[in-house]
Amino acid sequence: MRLCLFAYILVVTPLLVAQPAPPPPASPDSPVGHWVAEHPSQGGIGSWWDFRSDGTLTTYVGAIVTSPITRSGDTFTSPGPTTDSPPVIVTYHVDGDTLHLTSANAPDQIFTRMGPAPSATDPLLGKWKVNPPTTPTTDPDTIAQRKAMANAILVFSPDNTESIRIPFTSFQGSWDLTAHTFQLQNRNGTFSFQRAGTKLILGQPPDNKKTDTYVPDPIL
Repeated sequence: MRLCLFAYILVVTPLLVAQPAPPPPASPDSPVGHWVAEHPSQGGIGSWWDFRSDGTLTTYVGAIVTSPITRSGDTFTSPGPTTDSPPVIVTYHVDGDTLHLTSANAPDQIFTRMGPAPSATDPLLGKWKVNPPTTPTTDPDTIAQRKAMANAILVFSPDNTESIRIPFTSFQGSWDLTAHTFQLQNRNGTFSFQRAGTKLILGQPPDNKKTDTYVPDPIL
């Protein structure tokens, strides 16, 4: 089943001023950076990782989906929620750093831009986070969906694709370059990491016997 992106809902200093020394080049063995699973599940579920230079990390597990869209004027068409469902036509409006998305099957969804706008002529492009709904609800399914979407990131790219990341859960941890290992809070054991060119290979819980391959994250 394909996830529907909409349904779930980026001076020159005077020469007399001393310039800071450039940072040392990163070790080719270093995992520092943003990484995403090279092969998410068929349903679009996988993990993405943030290895930081201070020896800490965060890993997220959730929805990882990138789909093509077709744009026309103030609308774009996204794939349907399943392989058998029709495409979803979405109307959008950008007002400054606020994005409004509407479709026939969903109410107005409001997003706030993350970071600077990447294009002066195409305001849809860039990263967006969903605004918390203002209408209260007691429905447990709606509450669960809103909780999941609270940290969702929606990205529109120049290649006419939209990507979404919806973290279902996350874990903090630490890593050791000398030992090529990392640990996760609330997980027993030590896991391995290895750089293979531009990719990162990580040992997986519970026992480090299996590995998954990760690639540089194109949207984070």
